[in-house]
Order: sequence, then C-alpha cells, then structure tokens
Amino acid sequence: MRDQSVSRNQNDEKIRRRSNLTRSRKILICASSSLTGFFVATLITTSPLIGLPFGAISTTIPVVLLKRKSESDCKALQSLWPEILDHIISGLQSGLSLAETLVGLGIRGPIKTRSTFILFSENLRSGMDFGRALEELKAHFDDGIADQVCEVLDFARLAGSRDTSLTLRTLSNFIRSDLALRAEIQAKHSWVKNSAALAAIAPWILLLLLASQPSTLRAYTSGAGFGILIAGAVLTVVAYIWMEKVGKLKEIPRIFI
Repeated sequence: MRDQSVSRNQNDEKIRRRSNLTRSRKILICASSSLTGFFVATLITTSPLIGLPFGAISTTIPVVLLKRKSESDCKALQSLWPEILDHIISGLQSGLSLAETLVGLGIRGPIKTRSTFILFSENLRSGMDFGRALEELKAHFDDGIADQVCEVLDFARLAGSRDTSLTLRTLSNFIRSDLALRAEIQAKHSWVKNSAALAAIAPWILLLLLASQPSTLRAYTSGAGFGILIAGAVLTVVAYIWMEKVGKLKEIPRIFI
C-alpha cells in the first residue's frame, strides 16, 4: 500500500513538472510569435508604431493553433473508443477475464492508446487493486467517454453480470452515434468560424498594403491613428475569442470523477 502511495506521488510530481514545462514552452512560443509579427510589420511599414498592434495580434496565433491541435487530438482519441470497446467485447466473448482483456489492449489495441493500457497492466502487476487501476486509467485519459467506459467496466466487475458484452455493445453504438452527430455539427460550424477568422484578419492585411503610401503612414503614426490601431487590435482579439466561444461545441462532461 505504501509503495502504491509513493508511486502515485511520483506520478503526480512528473505530471506537475510536465505541465510547468509545457506552460513555459507556450509562453516562449507566444513571445516569439509576437516579436516576429512586430518585426515583420515594422519591416514592411517602416513604422514601429504600426508594428506594435501586429505584435499584439501575433501573440494569439500560437494560442489558436495549439488549441486547434489539442481539440484535434481529443477528437482522434474519442474516435478510438468504439474500436477499443470492440476489442473488449471480443476478448470477453473468447473467454478472457475483464482484467486480461484490458491488459491485452496494450498489445492489440489502437496504437495511440497502447501506452496507457500498458501502464494499466503495470499497475495491476504491482499489486494495485483493479478498481484503483481503473481510476488511474480514467485520470490518464482525462475524457468524458473514458469515464463512461471505465464506470461500465467497474460496474460489470462488481456485479459480475453475464450481459456485460451486450451492455458494452450498446455503449459502443451510443458512442458511435454521438461522435457522428458531433462531427456533423462541427463540420457545419467550421465554415462559419473560418469566415469569421478571415473577416478578422482581412483589415490588417489591407493595412499592410496601404502602409506603403506615405499619407497612410502619417495618418496611423499620429496619436489618434495609433489609438485607432490599438483599439482595433483589442476589438479583433475580443471578437475572435467571442466567436470561438459561440461556435464551440460543448465538450462531453466528466461526471464520474
């Protein structure tokens, strides 16, 4: 029991260090993007004042890209659960126990999730209770669908029901239907979000083109012109954040934590 507690503390410490490292990298990437936007705009317009709002807007570019990548990875992981459930159902129908089936996913399951199930099998071999190992599995996936699957598996283990395969098949069909519906909604939202992003960036591209004119350069390097640029940059960022919030599909909630 003490070894499990020590191991759990070590894992928590590793997670915290990885989180701090990731946060530091994000800050560095945002700062680099901001400086790049500032220098490029200054080089084109020959005015550092015009380059400042471009530097501010460029800060949000890596934030948006990293968020899109995170959402894409989450969708890819969620799309694997029907396949994982099919493996579990197949293992149970072949006469394997629930624990043996889950351990086998570290070898025969989807490549992206094998490392997680290998960690699950290592926890079982170290003497960790099956219920606790499932809790660790849920924490590692950090996903609403994973919570549903793990809760069904834990209930099947405690109840010893013979209808476990049927229950998992029903859950698999429900997850497939839900993912298909969410994908359809996201596809319809995507063109609206892309149009909004284009509308937000178009005025700034136009400003770069017009800044080659001396009259435009004088207008926007004055006090009033610079104030308009700063206000425009703030409004652009606020509008884009609001658009992302309105167009975002609600994530599957984690209710079994």
